[in-house]
Amino acid sequence: MVPRRRQQTNIRIDDSVMVVCPTTKSISTRKLAKYFATDVVERLESLQPSELRKVVVDLSGVQWISSAGLNELIHLQTLTRSSGAELHLSGLCETVRDVFRITRLERFFDVELSEWDASTLPERELGPSLS
Repeated sequence: MVPRRRQQTNIRIDDSVMVVCPTTKSISTRKLAKYFATDVVERLESLQPSELRKVVVDLSGVQWISSAGLNELIHLQTLTRSSGAELHLSGLCETVRDVFRITRLERFFDVELSEWDASTLPERELGPSLS
């Protein structure tokens, strides 16, 4: 019998929205990234396409992400879209946000901004004022 690896990801489904929370502070190795992606893919495959409209990856507990982690997120984005759902990222700390900015992946992913994130953007990026 093969020993089961430790669960790396908390996953819950709330009203057709899958919320994914990695339990590691760093997705910095190919092994950790693969564990994370495998957990999500297994859960995605267990659902009917009509059961899911959105996947939110909550990265608030993640302090660092490597290219291996980015690669797995790109893979998850592709799988999610092919199943007819949307993938959103939330809770990015400053370091992780910087990785997405430097790689320009913030344009590829739908990154949900917190109130703090929105308050740090220049006004032109927030859009016109309604006052």
